[in-house]
This record gives sequence, C-alpha cells and structure tokens, in this order.
Amino acid sequence: MSKKFLRMLFLVRTILKENGKLTVEQILEKVEKQFSAYNDIQKLRMDEYSVSTFNKDKKAIRDEWKIDLECDSKGRYAININFESAFQNDLMNSAIFLSSLNADMLLPRFVLPETRKNTGLEYFHTISEAIENHFEITFSYFDYISELEKQKTVQPYFLKQKDFKWYVLATEEDSEIPFKSYALERIREIEIGKKFKPKKIEFEEPYKNAIGMFTNETAERIVLQYDHRDGHYLKANPIHHSQKMILEDDKTITFEIFAKPNEDLQMELMKRSWSVKIIEPTSLREKMLEIWKEVLERNKV
Repeated sequence: MSKKFLRMLFLVRTILKENGKLTVEQILEKVEKQFSAYNDIQKLRMDEYSVSTFNKDKKAIRDEWKIDLECDSKGRYAININFESAFQNDLMNSAIFLSSLNADMLLPRFVLPETRKNTGLEYFHTISEAIENHFEITFSYFDYISELEKQKTVQPYFLKQKDFKWYVLATEEDSEIPFKSYALERIREIEIGKKFKPKKIEFEEPYKNAIGMFTNETAERIVLQYDHRDGHYLKANPIHHSQKMILEDDKTITFEIFAKPNEDLQMELMKRSWSVKIIEPTSLREKMLEIWKEVLERNKV
C-alpha cells in the first residue's frame, strides 16, 4: 500500500465521518493523527500533512476516483454520498473494510472474514504501480476456451473487483475495442514495460448499466418477478442500482431494472431460479429457457 493511497483513503474517510462539518485545518489534523499508527513503518511515516499535499490529494481523488471534495462558503468539506458510480461504490466498500483494520493491519477479533479468498492478488501490487506510474505491462494470459497461454502487452488504467476476483482494465495498441478486462488470476510472468501517455478513455459509462464485468449488449428495460422470500431479499440487496419495485401483491414482488442482459445478469438470475419469472424482455426469457433446458438435460438420471 502506497503512502499516497493511504492519504487519499484517510482523507475520504475523515470527510465522510463528519460530512460537511470539517474545515481543511481540522481535516489535516485528523489525517495526521491516523497516520501516527504507521510511524514504525518507514515508507508510510508522515510527519506533517500540508495544505499543498491536501490539494494534490483532492485533485487525485477527483481525477482517479471520480469523487469531488466539495467546499461550502464556510470552508467546510463534504462528499456527495449518493453515488451512482460503480467505481465509487467499490471504493467506498474497500474504504469501509480498510478503515476497520487496526494499527497492525489486522481485523478486530470480533470480525469473521469470508473464507472464500480473493484471487489474483499475486500481481496486484505490480499492476497498481504500473497504473499509477503509467507503465505498460507484458504478461502471459491463460485462455479458458483454447486452454492456451497468450502473450499480451497492454496499457493498464484501472483495477476492478467482482465476486472475489480482480481485473485490470487496459488498452491494447491497434485494437478497435476501447478497453478490455483481464482477470488477474489468469496472468502469468508479468513484466513492466515502457512508459505510455494515458489517453482519455471512458471507463465508467460502459459499466453504468452493466452487471459484473461484461459491457457488451445494449441496456434495456428488464422486468423480474419473485416470490416474497426472494423479493424481500432483493429489496435489501438490489441486483442493480436502477432497480425499482413496481408491484407487490400477496404472493409476488415485481422489480424493474434498466440494464444490459449480459452473461453476468444471466448468472444472477440463475441464483434464484426457483423463484424468478422473467416478464420482459422476451429475448432474455427465451435465452434463460434455453440455459435451463440444457441444465435439465445434463442432470437427467
């Protein structure tokens, strides 16, 4: 973990904790206090958090994390917490988790972590450094379909997490596709390459109406009906930020989302196959019927 990342994390966490109440002087003092827990770690030690460093971090948070630190007429800072950005939500989830760590970077004894582990962490730091310093990376990438390793040289821009897996979002020279995602657990023998000049690429918009990693397909209105047990669960745990409840009767709860009917949405629907009824669109219902028929055929005794 770099000192810059830790500063940015502490800065966002400090403002969110007392949103709209702290001046820059108060913020600097509180961030310095949080850094005191790392005095024994040379590369993370920080004696003073200056206004100039605060301004640099504020700009980095806006440019890299797409979060604005807004200052009111009285000089107090706030963050708009009504995030619609997938990147912002992922970041805040990570921030909440990291903020619970103690000075030894360990979870409190009363927290039971998930036993299923995140994959692809072996090269996480190397890729993070390459992204931060704008270096190309070259690696062997295992293709699940061909079962062969392919050599890739890419320009990395973002790291993204989904279902205990990490992906690097990167561009390839001479590719017609704006960017691709590469699962870190499929990467082998990574090397840092030459420096590159970052381009203005829209990474956030393709994921706005997507579920998971696949950004193919066109977003459309999707209407899903569930029994009360699953319906109440999905009220508390929406499958997409656009989800709205449009009908509830004595037996079912119906939701509407505006999303891309991609592979990840199909997998999401399969999680609650016992309850889900796909009202719209017909194309998605027919696709899922094909999948379920194949499942039934494979599992016949």
